[in-house]
Amino acid sequence: MAWVVKMALILALVVAGAHRLESLSASNKTVLKPVRSISYQHQNHIHGLGYDSQNQRLFVATHYGIFIWQDNKLFQLGENRDDFMGFSLHPTNPNVIYTSGHPTSGGNMGVVRSEDGGVTFKRIFQGLQGEPVDFHSMTISPANPKILYGWHKGKLYRTKDGGKTWEFASARGMPQQGFCFGAPCLTPDPKDERGVYAGTPKGLLVSHDFGENWSTVNASLGGVAGVGVAPSDPQRLFAFTENLRLAYSQNKGKTWQARNNGLKLSRDEFIFAFAFEQKNSNQLFAATPERIFRSADGGQNWEKIL
Repeated sequence: MAWVVKMALILALVVAGAHRLESLSASNKTVLKPVRSISYQHQNHIHGLGYDSQNQRLFVATHYGIFIWQDNKLFQLGENRDDFMGFSLHPTNPNVIYTSGHPTSGGNMGVVRSEDGGVTFKRIFQGLQGEPVDFHSMTISPANPKILYGWHKGKLYRTKDGGKTWEFASARGMPQQGFCFGAPCLTPDPKDERGVYAGTPKGLLVSHDFGENWSTVNASLGGVAGVGVAPSDPQRLFAFTENLRLAYSQNKGKTWQARNNGLKLSRDEFIFAFAFEQKNSNQLFAATPERIFRSADGGQNWEKIL
């Protein structure tokens, strides 16, 4: 499991540099500032992706705020430079964003929600155990956008009412660690509100009961980082794996094949997040902590865009 050990070390280094912070309310009026890279001000890294199909643009959550990639150009959104870790773009309303992480003033931000496309945020949840949570992995269900999951300090949190109330899911069978900055990489089933996947060091897992119980989908993949499910067809899965690197399944994980053409990754580089065009899921995006790739043919071929 050398791959697993290397990924854990890399993630530890990334997280260790994750606390140069300002104020949660730093965003003001909408400004899309053209920039040459996400590191135009500081050495930066990526924490999350979300694709806005209505406006044909990709949201990129980073250690220093949110960036938008549109028409082959990169912009930074507003003045907010908070460290957005867990990141979930609403599947049908791009004005609504849920995220977690660290405000630039320090500490954890809990869960915050934006209703203006990421310009301003309001805290909707602090935590169930006193201090604010910091979800390093977070996901929203396309089948029912009122359902969100987040992972903090070995606990799986869940809401079924859009963030008004939260509870712990039992998470029986779920490993305590993962490759999404120390957390299992969570991805929901787009058609079944009860279903959610997790990439973990013990492989690709699935729950069919809102995260209460977890089982292995396919043990042959080795450790798994990011997982993606095509919005129009939940039989189509993508996963970044120890044994195949980027792998693709057409039968909900029963069998897999490698899909690495154009993915020029270093030995220790890994994909932790996917995002899909809702109306045409043959167009999808994949992110490493440093780079983003796009495929226009269902993952058969890839090109680097950032």
